[in-house]
Amino acid sequence: MEKNDPAQQDTDPNRTRITLIQRVKNQHDEGSWEDFVRIYRGYIYSIVRRMNISDHDAEDLVQQLMFHMWNKLPNTDVEQIRRFRSWLSTITKNFVTDFIRKRVREAKRLEKAEQDATLSYLKAIRLPEIDRIAEKEWKLHITNLALDNIESLFSGQAIQVFRLSLQGLEVKAIADQLDLQENSVYRLRNRVKKRLVLEIEQLREELE
Repeated sequence: MEKNDPAQQDTDPNRTRITLIQRVKNQHDEGSWEDFVRIYRGYIYSIVRRMNISDHDAEDLVQQLMFHMWNKLPNTDVEQIRRFRSWLSTITKNFVTDFIRKRVREAKRLEKAEQDATLSYLKAIRLPEIDRIAEKEWKLHITNLALDNIESLFSGQAIQVFRLSLQGLEVKAIADQLDLQENSVYRLRNRVKKRLVLEIEQLREELE
């Protein structure tokens, strides 16, 4: 059963993108920066990891990039950025490019065995594919954000049904697992899907 939608204008943590970015331009607004990190850090990390960069290096890169954003945004005219998410992925690509160049220079000073291992690792990084990776990861990221946002709007087993369907379970398997009728599974899944589509559209407008 879907609950009544709460008024979200003042309570929604995913306030409009321009409003959030403009507030982040004030480096003393810690709450806005926490919102920014919550929304975008996981997305950036997923891009970096999908490029075959190790977890340790990815953590360092993301930390450096977030610090760079904290310094850069106060002096950035965000209203001139046509698509913030694309701008962010470009900055991520630049950081990864600089990382590769730095590690290549360092590898030249290493012993042969270490150099070979490092260069092999760097060659595995899929820099030219970042646009495709960024697009795929954003779709997944925005879906997860939207699902988290609407979860409180539903009671009963609706969200559980939908999450199981996202895992690839067939309707009959979901019905058996949750002790539901198959028609109930269809109904609950479609109800959540309909609301999720609306939420995704809103988040894309606000955050991209």
